[in-house]
Amino acid sequence: MLDESLIDAQLQAMANKLRTARFARGLRLIDVAAMTGLSEVHLYRLEQGERAPSLRALLTLAAALDLSPGDLLGAEDGGGVPDRVAPHTGRAVWHGTEKTGSGEMIKGGVRVAYDLARRANPQLIEDADDTVGSPEALLGMAFAGCFSMALASDLDDAGYQPLRIETFAEVRTEAGAGGIALSEVDLRCEATVAGIADQRFLAMAENTKRNCLVSRALAAVPARLDARLVSTVED
Repeated sequence: MLDESLIDAQLQAMANKLRTARFARGLRLIDVAAMTGLSEVHLYRLEQGERAPSLRALLTLAAALDLSPGDLLGAEDGGGVPDRVAPHTGRAVWHGTEKTGSGEMIKGGVRVAYDLARRANPQLIEDADDTVGSPEALLGMAFAGCFSMALASDLDDAGYQPLRIETFAEVRTEAGAGGIALSEVDLRCEATVAGIADQRFLAMAENTKRNCLVSRALAAVPARLDARLVSTVED
């Protein structure tokens, strides 16, 4: 009988290797898509271990990343089993139809009300209190939080001391015949970092924007970054 858990672990190990190889080469999903002819969505699912590649896709990816197929198929240290799995939970309750109903997004004691009117017209959210929002507003908050934390980690790993990083995210949507879709995310970041040159900071911030966890999850949505080094503190 096949051990499906072992197969799943090997699939995840290959996904991790694909992602690591792409990061090491400074490639975005869109870059690999252009090199291989595979769609960004398909590549994202491969990198998340959600889909197994065909033999042709495996050979194509290996060639594009300058690897052998065996490099992708070999087990990781520890057999490809993640060191830990951390579930992050949230829930939402909706009442009524989409057009006339309303709901709440809930995490612990935090409750954010939302409805179609506020989703379609964010200005209504700006004029309301802090307990009213939209899924897109929370997505922007998550992107800003993930980016800020990831940038702090990247700066620290590179030998710089991040003192303060503030990031604002604007998630844009567009409405059409098919409904509401995410069209673009703008990130604006201001940071105080010890001992770093402006150009070095900008390059690191751009790399973090491409590779932080939420950015990878939103790979199909264009994201732009305006990063500014507010002040540099001498070591």
